[in-house]
Amino acid sequence: TPIPESLASQGQLARLLDTAIPFIAQIGFWQPELVVSQGLLETLSSEHLEAVITHEQAHHHYRDTFWFFWLGWIHRITAWLPNTESLWQELLSLREIRADHWAAKQVDALLLAESLLTMVSSPMITKENFCAPFSRPVPPSRFQERIDALLTEPESATATNSWNYSWNWSWLLYVLLPLLVVPFHQ
Repeated sequence: TPIPESLASQGQLARLLDTAIPFIAQIGFWQPELVVSQGLLETLSSEHLEAVITHEQAHHHYRDTFWFFWLGWIHRITAWLPNTESLWQELLSLREIRADHWAAKQVDALLLAESLLTMVSSPMITKENFCAPFSRPVPPSRFQERIDALLTEPESATATNSWNYSWNWSWLLYVLLPLLVVPFHQ
């Protein structure tokens, strides 16, 4: 199988998973590796494969595996709080929309949306322990939300710039403040 241009141009290596199920993910902590299944290489055209790989490179760019390791830990220890699961699902959705947006700057958004539809229409993985829990099947409305976000043009430059905020450590303290006061409740 030929190496996609986006991987070859950056000298990035990918691990090949010998399964017919289309699968691609960044796996690791701080320096994740790209894992691609044989089924994905056989399912997608080279252009669609480039779009999906670019989406995964966005996850690498934003260090999603690192941040979602810690956020997943917080999700587990706060599972007893109301709305934790819905907040977690919303966070996962926003992570994917952010990666889609980053990838759409480098590849055609329509191509990316087509790739997403191809991946969604593929058979789902049946083994629960095959992949990370944040890749569980999601409601069709989440995919519709992602496709709508890809296909709608930004209304202005400020809408585009809203995605380009810089991470500030003070926001982390602000976000974790509710967790810090939980032990003081009766």
